[in-house]
Amino acid sequence: MSYVFVCCAIAIACSFAPLSSSKPTKRARELDKYARRLGVAVPVATAERIVSQLIRREGALMTGGLTGIVLAVITALLLPGGFNAGYVPVLIFGGLGVGSAVGAALASSASAFTPLTGPRIARSCTPGYADYVPPLERWSGRVLPALALLAVLAAWIAFSVGALGDARLSSTYIWGSAGAWLAYASIAGLLVSEVLSRRILDRGQPAASATDLAWNDGLRSQALRDLHAVPVTLGFVSILGTFLDIGSLSDYQGGGATAALVGLVLLVLLSGAALTVLLLDITSKPQQYYWRRLWADRAAGSPT
Repeated sequence: MSYVFVCCAIAIACSFAPLSSSKPTKRARELDKYARRLGVAVPVATAERIVSQLIRREGALMTGGLTGIVLAVITALLLPGGFNAGYVPVLIFGGLGVGSAVGAALASSASAFTPLTGPRIARSCTPGYADYVPPLERWSGRVLPALALLAVLAAWIAFSVGALGDARLSSTYIWGSAGAWLAYASIAGLLVSEVLSRRILDRGQPAASATDLAWNDGLRSQALRDLHAVPVTLGFVSILGTFLDIGSLSDYQGGGATAALVGLVLLVLLSGAALTVLLLDITSKPQQYYWRRLWADRAAGSPT
C-alpha cells in the first residue's frame, strides 16, 4: 500500500515543473499563466531571462522533492516495521515537503549572491520584508519553529513525570528523536532565512521600466517566501514527528490499539490545522501580496 503513496508523492513532485517540462514553444503560454498569478504583464525584453530563472527554481523544487522522497523511503526501510509501517505515508509526504522547500530555498538563495547591474527606476519608498511576505506566512515562520521546540519540551516533561503511562523508551530519548532534530533544524533554518532575506533586500533592483520593476518585486517576493517556507515546513514536520512519538512510544491503558488511536487522532488534528492555515493562505493569493502593497496606488491593470 505504501507504494501508492510513493507514486502519489512522485507525481506531486513532478507537477512542480510545468515550465521546465514544457516544450520551448509552449513556455510562453506557461509564463503567461504564471504572470497572471502574479498580476503583472510579461516584459518582452526580459522574458527569456525570467523563464530561465523560473525553470531553475522549478528544477530545484522537483529535485529537492524527489530527493526527500528517496531519503524517506530509505529511512522507512531502516526503521522497525519496514516499508509497510503505518507511519510511512507521513514520512514520505514529510520528505516531499521538506525536500521541496529546501530545494526552492537553495535556488532562491543563490540569487542573494548574484550581483545585479543596470539602470534603476526611482521609487518613493524602500520596500521592506513586510511588503513581500504576507503576515500569515511571516508569523507561521516564527511560530512553528518555537512550537516545535515546545512540543519536544512538553513530550520530555510528559515522559519524565509518567503522564503518558510506562513509556517504552526513556525520557532522554525525545531530545535525540527525529522530531527534536527537525525542531533544531527549523530554528537554524529560520536564522539562515533571516540572514539571506536581508541579503536579498539589500540588493539593488535594476529595471528599465515599471513592468521590469514589478517583475523584480514579484520574483523577490517569491524568493523571500521560498526561504521562509523552510522553517515552516521543518517546524510542522517536527511537531508531527513529536506527537507521533507520543502516540507510539507510550504504554496507554488498552495497549497498542489505544496508542495507535492516540497517534491517529493527533495526526488528524495536526493535519486539519495545517490544512486550514494552508487554505487561508491560498485564498489570500499570497503571490499578489507584493502587488497590493507596492503597486495598488497605480492604475488598474499591469504597470507599463
